[in-house]
Amino acid sequence: MTRPDKDTRRTPPSIDRQLTRSVRRHLLASLLVAALLLGGFGGWAAMARISGAVVAPATVVVETNVRRIQHQEGGIVREIAVQNGDRVASGDLLVRLDDTVTRANLAVVTRQLVDLYAQEARLVAERDESADIAFNDRARGLVDDDQLGLVEDSQKSLMDARRKSVTGRKDQLAEQIVQYRRQIEGLDAQLSAKGEEIELIEDELKDLMGLLEKRLVARARVTALQRDRTRLKGEHGGLVAKIAEVNEAISERRILMLQIDEQSRAEVLEQLQDTRARIARLEEQKIAAEDQLRRVEIRSPQAGTVHQLAVHTIGGVVGQGETLMLIVPKGDLLVIEAQVQPRDIAQLAPGQEARVRFPGFDQRTTPELAARVRTISADLTRDNVTGARYFVARLVIPDEELARLDGELLVPGMPAEAFITTEERTVLSYLVRPVTDQIAHAMRER
Repeated sequence: MTRPDKDTRRTPPSIDRQLTRSVRRHLLASLLVAALLLGGFGGWAAMARISGAVVAPATVVVETNVRRIQHQEGGIVREIAVQNGDRVASGDLLVRLDDTVTRANLAVVTRQLVDLYAQEARLVAERDESADIAFNDRARGLVDDDQLGLVEDSQKSLMDARRKSVTGRKDQLAEQIVQYRRQIEGLDAQLSAKGEEIELIEDELKDLMGLLEKRLVARARVTALQRDRTRLKGEHGGLVAKIAEVNEAISERRILMLQIDEQSRAEVLEQLQDTRARIARLEEQKIAAEDQLRRVEIRSPQAGTVHQLAVHTIGGVVGQGETLMLIVPKGDLLVIEAQVQPRDIAQLAPGQEARVRFPGFDQRTTPELAARVRTISADLTRDNVTGARYFVARLVIPDEELARLDGELLVPGMPAEAFITTEERTVLSYLVRPVTDQIAHAMRER
């Protein structure tokens, strides 16, 4: 058996050429289709524009914010007038605190003020040296008439006692002056008598001197008279000095009388100034105590609904500044408060359009609602619980959009999701931007 020749199994050259041309045509066709697809996609990506959006978690809030009900000083709960969910009007009683201590403090301050008002009137009368006290009307109405009468009578008695004390001291000095004047009268009589004695001795000496020259009288007698004259002149001078001393004592007593008046007037002026300063302080304390007494009745600042009531026990203690409840305003516009990340804030501005979705509703039947950015916070806000920092953007939903909810109601605190529309960009920019940003960042690394 003969084997076939090896050359007889080769493909003819014509067939090889046909296969090569076929593969080449398919390859060219594939490349052409790929080029057309790539070019078409590239052209579409370069021409098609898509609106961007900043996605932010949000919450439904009332426009004027929920009001926190707090008390400045705190106290003991005496009455709870509302429960969670109650609707209240502006001025309605919410909680009443115990006012025992506050009323006692106010009563003490008021009584002190009444006493000081009466004291001031008495001091003014003493300053002006008036016979009667002109009590002002500020004290009237603070206490009953009987108590006020007792206070005024007490001040009248005190003024009379003070005046009697001053008058008594001056009368003592006046009596001393009278005694000194009587003493001066006696000294004047003695002085006159001494003067007469001196004159008599002078006359007698004059006569004796003539007789002495004629040696008709003894010199011893003349010398004795001269000695008596010298003694009398000394006594006369002593009386003059005594009278001057008594007159000086009278002047001192008169000065003391003036000093008593001046000292009394100075004391009155000092006490009046101190009294008026105390009145000013107590009037401020009275205003504060009255304000505190008014605030034992905690009332609603606006119409709304009671929410998160934290007071449940009569006799319980409310801390200073503690939140007792929230009042959700009635009829206020509901807005969407979105938490925008700091990296996205540059893309936002008031007036931008947005879409809002509510995860709490059935997503199959509840549409996204159109909204518009009303305000953006000027600075970052910090969450005290999580520590997260964000900008607050408030979005307003038009009434016609709210009507699309088909009876679903928005309530404060409901979660939402905001899609805030930003500038339009091409699909190509979305694809290329991450690469270019990465290249730009890499080129700046050392």
